Amino acid sequence: KLLNTCVYCRHCHPCPVGIDIALINKYYDLSLAGDKIAMNHYSKLQINASQCIECGHCDNRCPFEIKQSKRMKEINEYFQKK
Repeated sequence: KLLNTCVYCRHCHPCPVGIDIALINKYYDLSLAGDKIAMNHYSKLQINASQCIECGHCDNRCPFEIKQSKRMKEINEYFQKK
């Protein structure tokens, strides 16, 4: 089992505030790998990681035990620095 690795399965969905958690994780992972297009796509999202309210809904639904609410904070910090 791929514990603590997001595979974009969308089991964490739906997010109460409308964050596309799987897509944001994908853009983040691609961006970390040097993909500038993914960074550009993230910047155009109307709802992004900064809107996470840390309600834990996604954390409780993830079969890979990822704390997505914590990861959204990490992703937001990463993209704010870029």
